[in-house]
Amino acid sequence: MTRMLVLDTETGGIDPMANSILSLGAVVWDDGVPGAEFEVKIKEPTLSLTIEAMAINKIDLVEHAKTALPPVEAMKKFRTFLRKHFKGEPKIPLVGHNVAFDIGFLKRLCRLSDENYDAIFSHRSTDTAGILRFMALAGRSNLSGAGLDEALAHFNVAVNGGLRHTALEDARATAVLLTKLVELAKPTPAPAPKARTKRTKRAVKANGAGATHKRNGSTRTHTT
Repeated sequence: MTRMLVLDTETGGIDPMANSILSLGAVVWDDGVPGAEFEVKIKEPTLSLTIEAMAINKIDLVEHAKTALPPVEAMKKFRTFLRKHFKGEPKIPLVGHNVAFDIGFLKRLCRLSDENYDAIFSHRSTDTAGILRFMALAGRSNLSGAGLDEALAHFNVAVNGGLRHTALEDARATAVLLTKLVELAKPTPAPAPKARTKRTKRAVKANGAGATHKRNGSTRTHTT
């Protein structure tokens, strides 16, 4: 069984060394089936935000602060979820759309909470954006780009419009997208051979009998 963790983050910018992580969403993916879900809002001691990022995620910082947890508490809650759903697995493989971005901010959360990222998560990850690009190169998809909005529309992945660009909803959508991409990549089974009808069988027998008669006739002609 293949079990991975689909991850998404909402952040205050694009630089994990400088900008804040605001929320983290995750979905357990078991052999094509999205399962248990997790989401936490994060309240860094000092926020570092960009206007561009906040315009995209539309997070209301006043409402956000009411339920957000300090990094140490947020990571503790996340570790509890991981231990429950990845028990016995040495390191957890991550999945995401442009996953390097989310991994960068997950590493930021680990630093802020004094956790060792490399001790928890695998160095191997799966990027659905990269899979989309590969499918296009292989002629298995006609998508012109690898953006998440375009991919979700192309593969008919339903998203609650009001929750798009929230960490959990985007993780859910990416988990479904991954399943659809895996199905697309599977080889198409060969069609089953058609069953012979009685008429076809009689025709085969008749042809065989005629051929035998001709062979017998030609033999007699040759020996006369």
